[in-house]
Amino acid sequence: MHAKVSNLGLRFFAHASGAPTCTLAEESIAHHLLKLELAQAARAAGWFAELEVSGPDGRWRADVLASTAGGRRIALEAQLASITAADIRARTERMSAYGVSACWFSDRSRLPWLGIVPSVRLAQQGDDLVAVEPMARFVGAYWTPEPPIPLVEFIRRRLTSHLVAHVPRTPQQHVARPVRTLWAHPKCVLAEAKKLRDEEKHQRATQEEEIRAERRGWARHEAAVAERTARSDPDREALARHSGQLPGIDQAIAQVAARYLSHRPVTVGWSVGDSRYACGVPLVSEAGTLLAVFDPLPQSGPCPAFLLDVDLPLLFPTEVRRQRFEQYRAASERARATDLP
Repeated sequence: MHAKVSNLGLRFFAHASGAPTCTLAEESIAHHLLKLELAQAARAAGWFAELEVSGPDGRWRADVLASTAGGRRIALEAQLASITAADIRARTERMSAYGVSACWFSDRSRLPWLGIVPSVRLAQQGDDLVAVEPMARFVGAYWTPEPPIPLVEFIRRRLTSHLVAHVPRTPQQHVARPVRTLWAHPKCVLAEAKKLRDEEKHQRATQEEEIRAERRGWARHEAAVAERTARSDPDREALARHSGQLPGIDQAIAQVAARYLSHRPVTVGWSVGDSRYACGVPLVSEAGTLLAVFDPLPQSGPCPAFLLDVDLPLLFPTEVRRQRFEQYRAASERARATDLP
């Protein structure tokens, strides 16, 4: 072999004409020069870099194995020859089984395997090689391409984890060729994950509100039916008048009237005594529409199922009675939340 200097000023060794064949002799000059550039970039980033490193059992061989004293190993692979997506995936998986991450580089304009494995398309820009794709940034709702960066800078970011291989779960917009795996800053990966969590949370909240709305409708319908049925029984009127003399109920009726800005009477419903109210007193409009419940008791009857579903004000004569009921209702709400589909 003898020393040479490339057009870019890179020093390398070339086989003399008629030299015995070896692994390096089978490589193209372009492939060998790219390997040297990859190794130099890794060393510039503070990593060790060795060429043509084989696995312990010979099942894989890295063009350039970049490593640290702490044991991290990343294979930088120069892939200029044609290769199928299945083959490049298999080679990547073989190295991964030994704890070696692989990153593939090629300057070919059409790469059918780009993004199938962690990979980069390179291009010549002046005297330098630059990484063209697939680097991307998450901008709130989708991924958009990052501008090209020098190969040395890309490798520095890759080795220092400022760029990580990521499988996007949101759309890639303004991208000529959407890929399965792109390169992104970890903050962008976290931003996408947060967006998806927020969307899932919003969807969950919407579904829960739909369920609550359906239950609310049925509960208020039940209350209306109970009041109509009670008003058909004259004996229930006396019970309603008696309940209207309970301590604190006048203030409760005034609060309900003020809440609904009602100029029509708010009265005790004839359906008082219905087990749905948990021994509380229904306060209704003149038309019999349930507006609130006065002084329901905790752990009484089918409460809190109906009172939670109907979602109307619950009023109490004293703060102590309110707090006692609210403690029970809070526990019931937590139990109800776990039952939501």
